[in-house]
Amino acid sequence: MSNIVETMADEFPREISPGVFWMGACLPFHLSDRVIHGHNSAYVVRGTEASVIIDTGNPSSWPTISAKLDDILGDEPLTYVFPTHPELPHTGNLPRLVEKYPNVKVVGDMHDYHLFYPQIVDNLNPRLPGDRIDLGGGQELLIVEAMIRDLPNTQWAFATDGKVLFTADGFCYMHRPELDDEDPLHLPGECALTTDELREPIAVENAAFFTGSALYWARFNNDADRVYDRVLGLVDELDVRFVAPTHGNVITNVREVEPIIRAGHKQAYRY
Repeated sequence: MSNIVETMADEFPREISPGVFWMGACLPFHLSDRVIHGHNSAYVVRGTEASVIIDTGNPSSWPTISAKLDDILGDEPLTYVFPTHPELPHTGNLPRLVEKYPNVKVVGDMHDYHLFYPQIVDNLNPRLPGDRIDLGGGQELLIVEAMIRDLPNTQWAFATDGKVLFTADGFCYMHRPELDDEDPLHLPGECALTTDELREPIAVENAAFFTGSALYWARFNNDADRVYDRVLGLVDELDVRFVAPTHGNVITNVREVEPIIRAGHKQAYRY
């Protein structure tokens, strides 16, 4: 595994499924004895006719996001932006994306976006769960109801050909138990690893800490089984192969990771 860690650190963007690219834009945190990283991922789904970026990264990550879009798209313009919800790590680069691609369409639940970003009102295109965006070549982006929400207008999305479910703050986690921070932190070299490539499995305590911090409502909601049973129903319905959270490594073994996230939700409630 050490060789994987060493060789994959600089391998963003990583094509996790045909036409689906993981663009890591990790934020470094400098401690007294080491440097750690926090995921703030964005993803690109590319078809033969169009492309979409899911979430935008933090404003501080714009040079990285912009350069990786160039790597993936070349001279082709970006067609769509799908921000999962209006929070800075997910929408912070919207104005820059519109400046870089003036004709890009921003799609999703657009409530209040005109207040946050009045300069891009002409680019806003509301979409509802069930709507499909044809990207060409059999690849579609399906707008999905968010079953684990940070904000009321959170939406999820699904790349139909790549079988990737984009879950925003759902299925987010940290995997370093000794670090007392609500961000899903990891060591340099682990940025581009999937869950089945990590040295150790995710611990319930790690999932509980992030769930209770980032999804604060989880501390007051003990109905985790109902929530995650619905999520598993969606996984089966869509035949999901990969879960792509904004904060955390891409999940390639969802049936193994889901019980850990579920147990973490229950533990967050007990705190």
